[in-house]
Amino acid sequence: MLGQWRAHLEGDPESGVTLTPWQQRRYAAGFLIAALRMRARDLLCPLWRPVDWLLSKDSRTNGVIATVVGAQAIYIVDDGGIPALVTEIWEPCGILGAGLYVLARWLRRVRGVELATPSSPRDDHPE
Repeated sequence: MLGQWRAHLEGDPESGVTLTPWQQRRYAAGFLIAALRMRARDLLCPLWRPVDWLLSKDSRTNGVIATVVGAQAIYIVDDGGIPALVTEIWEPCGILGAGLYVLARWLRRVRGVELATPSSPRDDHPE
């Protein structure tokens, strides 16, 4: 692997293509950045598994959203009472819920998570 990197940094002297020291440093920095990104991706990939699991079913995603918004509502009721929640502070709960919903849909698209489809008993036993 190291030999291949050196060959890339030397350019192609047979064809008359040589790299300046500045270009060699840029390429070397690019190799290091690429290696760090690959290592970081390998380390962080397992951390996405629980998120992907949550996003794979609507019931799980909606449960998390409801829990977070419910916790916010409980905090508001504890701080200002039910009149404050009903009259003026319901808006942050709605904004948070809508934001989490949009975030979940965006994460599904970005991560490539498809919704789990329920299988019926007839699918399991072909006739």
